[in-house]
Amino acid sequence: MPIVFACAASHAPGMTAWTEAAPKEQADKFLGNYKKLGERVAAAKPDVIVAITVEHWANFFLNSMPTFCIGRAEHYDGPVEEWLRIPKARVPGDAKLAAELIDACLDGGFDPMFSDELLLDHATFLPLHFLNPNMSVPMVPVILNTLTPPMPSAKRCFQFGEFLGQTLQRSDKRVAMIATGGLSHWPGEAKHGKINIPFDKRFLDNLITKDHASLMSYGYDEINTEAGSGGHEIRTWIALAGAVQSWKAELVDYEPVYPWATGCGLVAFNP
Repeated sequence: MPIVFACAASHAPGMTAWTEAAPKEQADKFLGNYKKLGERVAAAKPDVIVAITVEHWANFFLNSMPTFCIGRAEHYDGPVEEWLRIPKARVPGDAKLAAELIDACLDGGFDPMFSDELLLDHATFLPLHFLNPNMSVPMVPVILNTLTPPMPSAKRCFQFGEFLGQTLQRSDKRVAMIATGGLSHWPGEAKHGKINIPFDKRFLDNLITKDHASLMSYGYDEINTEAGSGGHEIRTWIALAGAVQSWKAELVDYEPVYPWATGCGLVAFNP
């Protein structure tokens, strides 16, 4: 079965934790569009969701920081944050598909870490709250290191996503792929609350115009300076662009939501 759906979405915790801090019209518009993406996921009838995602020290620290990690668990609990105002849930995993992905990677020139036990935070559970609200569709998390250097280059993320996409197209499952994170934000830093709208719009334009060369050229220093430490999460979007590179990106929404301290984006990819 093919990949049947793909989208990229921000996961700013303020979307649910302090929704009302944002201007009501802005919040209602963005979150309404997020929910509409969830309706599109449901309409695609996926058997599994492969989430290209990140994490925020819930599982890994400087003593063990994988570049890529594929979850191979039977289920995933989350979100780990007590304050997120998302109900605690257990989403089923697809350990068989995860194992197939891991084996394919090892045969295909990629060497991901794998884990049979992962706790997932807002990076994954906030998007699932909107895109898989009943937590009924099984998932496979693919975690990228966007926390601390050395990080996988944008080019390597694109190549990794391309390989995942090729592998998943050969699966016997109907697969929805999601990427989570970004856009520009400086969490917990002196510049916390800053949003770089020109950077965000340039990056979104790169996606929409299929400017893969530009997507692969984003470097650590450029992202860190122009989009903040949280901006490194665009690597997940770049990986997804590699996975479905023949598809057309559709800008569903972009809102610089200052009370959520994040340039918030939603992009769907259409075959």
